[in-house]
Amino acid sequence: MLYIIFTALLCFLGIFTFIPKFKSVIERHDVGINFFLTLIATLVGVLLAISFTNYEAEQKEKHDVIKLLNSSISSVKTCYEYSEELSEFFNSLPEEDSLRDEFYIKNPPPYPDYLDTFLMQNIVSKNLSGTTLSELNEYLINLKRSRTFNAPLYLKVLEQTLKLLELEVAFQKDIISEVQLDAEISELNDILTSSY
Repeated sequence: MLYIIFTALLCFLGIFTFIPKFKSVIERHDVGINFFLTLIATLVGVLLAISFTNYEAEQKEKHDVIKLLNSSISSVKTCYEYSEELSEFFNSLPEEDSLRDEFYIKNPPPYPDYLDTFLMQNIVSKNLSGTTLSELNEYLINLKRSRTFNAPLYLKVLEQTLKLLELEVAFQKDIISEVQLDAEISELNDILTSSY
């Protein structure tokens, strides 16, 4: 943005050379003014090139973050589906079965390890919205803690994590604004809190 303002300022100064009122001054200082105009043209070109390069780099980074978010979504979906199958199997066991007592200790639901790697990447911490980053860290703590002792809660947190990541993808794609993202995340937290 600073480059664009500086470029506009230089162009505005260059316009003075075309005002007839300053014709005598321009003719007396022809060499200096030509140098100044050449300098302005060069700077305008360089500053515009820098602006376009920065814009393209930001768009590429955003695209890369979306790809990483989609990979995280796939990881969470896989863990959710497997955990749901485990939970269904556990629920199908008879109440008096001795396997029920230590079922989740011996068969813990899978944890989406990719999320830890995802959060450690510099590009993610730099481009993810602050609210999502904070909530995702909280969800990961809850996932780690609930995994072996409360399968229904674990499934619910996995589901909320999935929704959170999908909301962030929508935000990164400019489908929703940051205000909408914050409101949706607040609703997710209310749902999680009210369910337990």
